Amino acid sequence: MGKKLEERPLRAAILTISNSRTFSDDTNGLMIQSALTNRGHQVVDYAIVKDNKEDITRHIHEWVCSVDVVITSGGTGIAKRDVTLEAIEPLFEKKIPGFSEMLTYFAYRRVCGVQAMAYRSTAGLVHQCMVFCLPGLPSLIKVGMEKIILPELFHLYTEIKK
Repeated sequence: MGKKLEERPLRAAILTISNSRTFSDDTNGLMIQSALTNRGHQVVDYAIVKDNKEDITRHIHEWVCSVDVVITSGGTGIAKRDVTLEAIEPLFEKKIPGFSEMLTYFAYRRVCGVQAMAYRSTAGLVHQCMVFCLPGLPSLIKVGMEKIILPELFHLYTEIKK
């Protein structure tokens, strides 16, 4: 049996994907940052990019070797301009399919009913860095962070490091 890792703060980066948000009005990024820091994690970088595959991919590549987790918000809908999943999923070495399923479940039960099917999400590993892609809807960010990501974040980290 492997050595158990002692729980420690994880290093995180936050990426907001939006064609209209700025640092002065990005409540989603601030909500993610607050949720992480309130649990003792360290946010080491935070950026906002347009719905553009190249910009999204560039940030992920820049961060995955220096942080433990990247959390994105926005650009996950079904509109033509929403390209977050198309940009990030090809980078995954392993996908965490239960994340999207659980977020859809919580969205259906607690937030928006059958509209939940239009709010896409994904999670996976890129160079042993966890990447979670949340929709840009504040209520789904809250549910995703409080009910799924934060309660399991360190456990997932320890599994990756085995």
